[in-house]
Amino acid sequence: MYFRIEPPPVFFLHIPKTGGTAIGSWLQSVYRVRDYLDVDIPQVAACSAERLSRYRCYHSWHHGRNMLEFIGRPDLAVFTVLREPIERTVSQFDQHKRWLAKHPQKFRPEYLEQMQPLLVGDISNCTDISRISPTQTALLGNRRDYRTFFENLRRSGSREQLQQPFGISQIPTPSPFDDACAWLRSMPVVGLAERFAESMQLIADLLCIPPPEELPVANVNPRRSHRENKYRDALPQDTLARLEEHNRHDFELYALAQELFEQQWARFNARPRRTYSIAPRLRAQTRRARAFAHTRLRRS
Repeated sequence: MYFRIEPPPVFFLHIPKTGGTAIGSWLQSVYRVRDYLDVDIPQVAACSAERLSRYRCYHSWHHGRNMLEFIGRPDLAVFTVLREPIERTVSQFDQHKRWLAKHPQKFRPEYLEQMQPLLVGDISNCTDISRISPTQTALLGNRRDYRTFFENLRRSGSREQLQQPFGISQIPTPSPFDDACAWLRSMPVVGLAERFAESMQLIADLLCIPPPEELPVANVNPRRSHRENKYRDALPQDTLARLEEHNRHDFELYALAQELFEQQWARFNARPRRTYSIAPRLRAQTRRARAFAHTRLRRS
């Protein structure tokens, strides 16, 4: 059985600290440069409506359903990866703390002043974790008005708004949790960070290409010595209880993601193995060879 040479058009919803950076790097090697777009506020603002609609792989950095609707591509296959809520929250908190220390110029002075206690403390000192780590339910279920934001941006011509994208207005919804669940159920692949190898096989199967020979790794927390170590095991009980309350909907959402993953994994294993086109892999090898040759030339 032979399948198409080019992978299908997709929208990867990247939830923070679920392995999304590594998946994005792999997607870049699979799709041509002209076909891949990092979907974030500056990149989208720089695109004309015509150009924005012509990409084949959209890697959405922490933006939800309305960004997909703004792109206006109903043919895109959407997939995402979720993670156990406590582990993801602590990991995102740690990353935010590292970014505050390493890149203070990227934050407003008043925000840096508010966050100063975090630079010398830990997640137990954070009184408003929602500002540091939105829940997966919020990322999947909340709605934002990107259309009005970009229209105002283009009218004003001001680039200052690009530095303050959190001014995008929320669209009230009756139940973000129900919306998040409904969106998950509609996705052909819902991966799990805890089942990363199998999730990569499902994503590769969706793209009609072989899975990567080596699992991609990127943006790993430097204080996490081993993948099997659990953040929750080191948390005080009062902090753990507060994080469980913060993520109360995420536990139900993650249970749904586990159920969907098991169904997708069972269907995948019940099918005969596919014969794939090697074109994307050859293209990735060619890029690596060119990059290596370019580096050699620069050094010489």
